[in-house]
Amino acid sequence: MSTATATTARISSTSPVRLSNRLGLWFAHAYVVGLCGTLAGAYFFQFGLWEYPCPMCLLQRMFFLLSAVGPAWIIARSRKGEVTTRAWASGWGWAIMAALIGSVVSATQVLMHIVPPDPGYAGALFGLHLYTWALIAFLGAAVAAAAALFLTPRAEPLNATAASPLLRKAATFTLAVITVFAASNLVACFLLEGINWQLSGDPTSYQFFTDLGL
Repeated sequence: MSTATATTARISSTSPVRLSNRLGLWFAHAYVVGLCGTLAGAYFFQFGLWEYPCPMCLLQRMFFLLSAVGPAWIIARSRKGEVTTRAWASGWGWAIMAALIGSVVSATQVLMHIVPPDPGYAGALFGLHLYTWALIAFLGAAVAAAAALFLTPRAEPLNATAASPLLRKAATFTLAVITVFAASNLVACFLLEGINWQLSGDPTSYQFFTDLGL
């Protein structure tokens, strides 16, 4: 076999893997943006409909962010083209762990309000309260992260970003999105709790402004 033929065969055999690796990295972007989108929905209820989140609601938000941190870390490493199999597996393992713990928190809140005639906490979307949707989202996120972990040999990005300027730009956007949501969630928690040690189990205002007499 000539050198040119061997080179062509090698390129054709590695191209599908290179494509799947890029798709794996795009999936990490979709995971992070998707969980941030879930938080955006919660923000709509809080700031658009004036429904104040309880401590367990805020805890669920935290675990959504923590679950997104795993693939966000993978994305951050991919900007330098240094995503190893260990890093890929660790990132998705972290995502699964956070999603499963978050699902326990959501399930606990569901069970707290499952017995009639308890009306549940806050409003509902399509007949289900937000903590029920959170449980569904956490379980879906855990399954999605597990699939990415299971497909590690085909999906880990390796050096895919080095040949894809679009992925590098997407990394900047996705990391900015999760940073904005992490910061905004911190600010929202502070405004709800104020300078107190504990947040009310059924908040009816932003305690920070109440403490200031506003």
